[in-house]
Amino acid sequence: MAGTDYDSFAHFYELEYQNYSVDLDFYRQFALRCGSPILELACGTGRLLVSLARAGYSVTGLDLSPAMLALARQKLAAEEPAVRDRVRLIEADMRHFALDERYTLAFCAINSFMHLLTQADQVRALRCVQAHLQENGLLILDLFNPDLYLALGGSGQVTYDGDFSDPAHGTKVHKFVVSWVDRPRQIHHMTFLYDEVAADGTVHRTTAAIRQRYLYRYEAELLLERCGFVTEHVYGTYDLDEYSGDSFKMLIVARKAG
Repeated sequence: MAGTDYDSFAHFYELEYQNYSVDLDFYRQFALRCGSPILELACGTGRLLVSLARAGYSVTGLDLSPAMLALARQKLAAEEPAVRDRVRLIEADMRHFALDERYTLAFCAINSFMHLLTQADQVRALRCVQAHLQENGLLILDLFNPDLYLALGGSGQVTYDGDFSDPAHGTKVHKFVVSWVDRPRQIHHMTFLYDEVAADGTVHRTTAAIRQRYLYRYEAELLLERCGFVTEHVYGTYDLDEYSGDSFKMLIVARKAG
């Protein structure tokens, strides 16, 4: 799980997700409950941590990708000094990091925990974050519901996944995805194709491949219990609807045990 795996498409990730806001209120609710300081694992380009810092919370963002963190720093540079002062960015692996702070809340957004491809790696990450939480601190894992994951993904065909503009380069970007599922290993293989179309019609394609390991609900709960957590609730939406087999998301809220 090298940081450079995500460096190649960090620019496109930022363009695609910079205005993604459906989960903002969800994390603000838990930030209000827990207070500062907050830890975001796999913070990417800083979309969520900047929003929380604007709301007055102190946030540490941890990511393995130098390119993602560079974009987060650019984003922070445009903020007021008070907002910048509330944010700490760390280049580190969520499986083994050591920080001099203990957090009231930690979270790993939009499937980022699924970049851990083995149970051993998942355990390392969970134990590491558990050691960095205050007593009764919370951990939130935002995962894809595997029931829908298997139904919707893994056809092996090229599918169109939308488009977005790149104002800096004056191009239109069309995104395509090719995916397949290794069911015995619970690994979802995805290749992203980003076609940049210039004003003169010239097309430049960037290809990036990633893998994600999906988890089932009780598998995830057992992992959390093994690593010193008690599951408080499992939600199916950012509006806190109950999780079911038809839910698009599997949002697990766990508390540090003991």
